[in-house]
Amino acid sequence: MAERLFPERQRCNRLDPARRSSHPAAFPERQRCKACGKGLGLRAQDPVLLGLYCSPKCAKVAEQATRPEDAPRECRTQRDDKWVWKRRYRSEGEIPDRLRSDVSTSGYWCGHCGHLHLGHTRVGERERFRMFEDLVEDLPDLLGKLRGQATHKQVAEVAGIRPIRLKGLETGVEHLEGLKTLSKVLRVYRVRLGVAMPTAKGGRR
Repeated sequence: MAERLFPERQRCNRLDPARRSSHPAAFPERQRCKACGKGLGLRAQDPVLLGLYCSPKCAKVAEQATRPEDAPRECRTQRDDKWVWKRRYRSEGEIPDRLRSDVSTSGYWCGHCGHLHLGHTRVGERERFRMFEDLVEDLPDLLGKLRGQATHKQVAEVAGIRPIRLKGLETGVEHLEGLKTLSKVLRVYRVRLGVAMPTAKGGRR
């Protein structure tokens, strides 16, 4: 049976704050940082990591990158051929209803910034051609987006491959060293690879 996805799934399977704590309450129900006890999310601009913590130090995670170019792919997106930060949400309640009800939208807890981000399986006109900055990060991200709501098994059957092979490509495991080598060589040549993608009218990033 296929695993439930957002919005049917209300907690991320990988970074579910409730699973990381013996106290299931998370922000905004939680009003104080689980580690230091200070007020949690008192202002709109205050960070709330994993629904429990007020800072990377309290969450015991690495300090976040200061530029989107230096952040992992899960925390950034391309807009007008530039890397920008993905929109951060501190709780599911902060996500607009129109996005939560969109079947092409899925949410996940970011392992870099500790906030909720949204991903879209629908490809907009502006994304009809996507350039790769780093094949090791960008190719797995693209494959996951193209698969959308389909399961690994469904895509693998059509492609005539084993599901574990497809999952390996999406997680960056398959051919990892080859991709790293290719990325280094392309940087020397000062060229980038890209893909032409099918678009949907009214698509959104």
